Amino acid sequence: MRVVRRTAGIWGPAAFSCAAAVAATRQQGYSHRADHVSGLAGIGERSARVMVPGFVALGASSLLAPMPDPVIARLSRLAGITTIAAGLIPVSRARCPRPFIDPDATASDVGHGVASVATFALWTAMPIVASVRAEPSTFRSASRVGAIAIAVGFLAAGSTASADSENKGLVQRGFLAAVFSWLAIAAATAS
Repeated sequence: MRVVRRTAGIWGPAAFSCAAAVAATRQQGYSHRADHVSGLAGIGERSARVMVPGFVALGASSLLAPMPDPVIARLSRLAGITTIAAGLIPVSRARCPRPFIDPDATASDVGHGVASVATFALWTAMPIVASVRAEPSTFRSASRVGAIAIAVGFLAAGSTASADSENKGLVQRGFLAAVFSWLAIAAATAS
């Protein structure tokens, strides 16, 4: 169990990323550039059989991963819960209807949106907190860089989603890459 915990910052993001790559091959017309990852876990999609376990693995890794500070650990555990919720409360359609904007958005879309935005906000907060509190100082410095990249990615992902941009999937993946990189560094620092 110790190895599973120590490597959770790597295997969780890797499982999620692999699930997204495999699930995309099961969904006709899916575009990594134009579509959100959540669309792969949509209700009735063949790809959901692969993507939902990817969400659960990523959430489980956040629940297990060591973190270099107790406040960051609590944020990570909350992010684990909200990530699992985002996977288990699927969007109603692969194109991810936007709650309160798209007339065909359902309660499931609202639930998924709340869980996803909460997860993204927690992921954004973690390196900000680490940049002030965490030891060693090299990790604080790395967290400052991570905090900037993640915060910019969070804002960009939100604006491209709101605008229904043709690049929203690509922007979301950039945000996720920054988050996953920081999570790996945090888990390695705490080990």
